[in-house]
Amino acid sequence: MCQCTQCVDPSTRQREFNYADIPTNISVTEVEQDPGSSNWKVKWNNDIPGYANHVSEYSHSILTQVLHGLPAGLDVPRVLSVWDGKTFEQETKDIDYNELLESEQTLAAALELFQKHGLIFVTAVPEEEEAVRQMLRRLTGLYRNTFYGENWNVRSVPQAKNVAYTSKILGFHMDLLYMKEPPGVQLLHCLQNSCQGGESEFADTFKAVDILRQEHPKYVERLASSKIRYGYSNDGQFYSDDKPVIKVGNEKHRPIAEITGVADPDFMQNVECTFWSPPFVNSIAPAAHDGNTKEFVDASKAFAEVLQRPELIFETKLPAGTCAIFDNLRVVHARKAFDMNSGSRWLKGMYGDRQDLLSKTLKHAWNKGTEQYVKR
Repeated sequence: MCQCTQCVDPSTRQREFNYADIPTNISVTEVEQDPGSSNWKVKWNNDIPGYANHVSEYSHSILTQVLHGLPAGLDVPRVLSVWDGKTFEQETKDIDYNELLESEQTLAAALELFQKHGLIFVTAVPEEEEAVRQMLRRLTGLYRNTFYGENWNVRSVPQAKNVAYTSKILGFHMDLLYMKEPPGVQLLHCLQNSCQGGESEFADTFKAVDILRQEHPKYVERLASSKIRYGYSNDGQFYSDDKPVIKVGNEKHRPIAEITGVADPDFMQNVECTFWSPPFVNSIAPAAHDGNTKEFVDASKAFAEVLQRPELIFETKLPAGTCAIFDNLRVVHARKAFDMNSGSRWLKGMYGDRQDLLSKTLKHAWNKGTEQYVKR
């Protein structure tokens, strides 16, 4: 944990020693608090060879983070707002495309809103295919390539290899859960949407988990302890992976200073993500290893019912020039059926990763302490 120049190179920020070289009989000889900085200074006995007279210095925040299982150095406040359709509409702010690309303040606002809700909307986006790449590059710096390509079109096509490329109703789901590490960020840029129908729906699975925990706590335990298999085997592609519906971690991988909109904040602090994509379930057999398939199906049925409650859903018909950007491991999305003969519908999509967006948020928003959201 020591960040002194003897331990960490000031330029590369990499360790100057192998932690395996630390003697197992190392011990503390002296501890004192610096009156000026309130940092703790520690002197050692039996330190690493070559580290004579080495003094480690630790800030109070670094020690607190490590003791609570948080990543050292990520000392920033984070507000997680768990939402239903009404609260999301009240709390969200649209982001202007040009301001997003040109203004550091707007970029910070967009990143903070994404971390808060897992869903933002960018408006006044040019009706050109390259625009979605510009937004993703601005928000994450990188993009996630898949077998669908660097970017992909959501259009109805004959002999579609994915239900998204039809005009059928598409229920709540997350993308690519059959991959070991599904993308955590998804962009859907609407270029055309003149068809009758085709409204987009979004819901916060964290809200559904919190509600289900109040109504049926055993179901939440079941969905967190049992896995199902997702699979994709089509068009020469094969992917498969087992996942729980609710992933609860023993450690908090992202610091949360405040969590709102939930009845049980202590439990929800440890919900890392959810996995929900019924169209791509390969088998529920892994959940039946203890012989109680019925309980798992009952729990899944209850979770699906909560997600479909009208008050949890935020519905919008994306107009041309609007891009929805959402956390693919928290927010489920759906689409109503539409009439292909009544107009045209064309969305351009790309994927990114949560960690890349988190890194950008730390740099552009949290380290600067901005709370200046753009006005709707």
